[in-house]
This record gives sequence, structure tokens and C-alpha cells, in this order.
Amino acid sequence: MLAQVLKLRAIVVPVLVCAFVIALTSCASQKETALVNDPDDRGGSLIPWNKQEPWEKGGQFAGMTDRR
Repeated sequence: MLAQVLKLRAIVVPVLVCAFVIALTSCASQKETALVNDPDDRGGSLIPWNKQEPWEKGGQFAGMTDRR
């Protein structure tokens, strides 16, 4: 019984230490986490990501598209 507990402890303790280290290091302390500072960055894209292309608007499945 004691051998099983020691064997389990040899597995559980390193896993818990790794989980603690990952949790501790994953917290960002700085707001800017970008690797490169881009002077032309405006904070967002000007490209409408959900705009349908002309070839997507018509055709056989035109009534099945999402029109919000």
C-alpha cells in the first residue's frame, strides 16, 4: 500500500507543480503584449469581415444565406 502511495505521489506532485507554473506564467501583467509595435496600427481592421461578395448573393442558394 505504501509503495502505491509513493508511486502515485511521484506522478501527482510534478503534474501539480507544472500546472501551478503554467497558471502563474499565463497571467499577463502588461497591457501591450504585441511582439512588434506597429506605428500604423489603428486598433482594428477597416475590412468588413462579414460582407458578402457579389458571387455569394445570387444563385441557387440565395435564400439560404444569413441576412441580418
